[in-house]
Amino acid sequence: MSEEKRFVDNGDGTITDLETNLMWTKTDTMNDLKKWCCYQDCLDYVRHLRENKFAGYDDWRLPTRPQMGSLYDESFSNKDVYGKEIHISDKFEKGGGFSIVAEVVAGRARTCVLKIRDGAFEDPDGLWTLSEASRGVRVIVPKDD
Repeated sequence: MSEEKRFVDNGDGTITDLETNLMWTKTDTMNDLKKWCCYQDCLDYVRHLRENKFAGYDDWRLPTRPQMGSLYDESFSNKDVYGKEIHISDKFEKGGGFSIVAEVVAGRARTCVLKIRDGAFEDPDGLWTLSEASRGVRVIVPKDD
């Protein structure tokens, strides 16, 4: 599926990925908060989205490692906060961070970070010393006909 057909800008601050059946925030914590975030800041960000029913939904959360990995494609080109190339769809807002933080692995106080400049995954030493960006995601639940 081409990038143009795969990602849909819903016009409400969200992007739908038709290949993975995920809805993402068009912006990330760098766009919205204008700072790099520790893990707690990332959690607070998605909690705020949930509590305020961003775009009409209350199930926003941080992505899993595979979910955030699905956004990276070396053929995609966008620009981060520093004007450097990142490899996510240009349907996402320009000027965001160059990383995405995943939710904590169940049963472990560990997370994963995807660097969207080069597709590298990192396993940081501490949750509270992170200095990264992230974005909210939700699974699209098909409507019954």
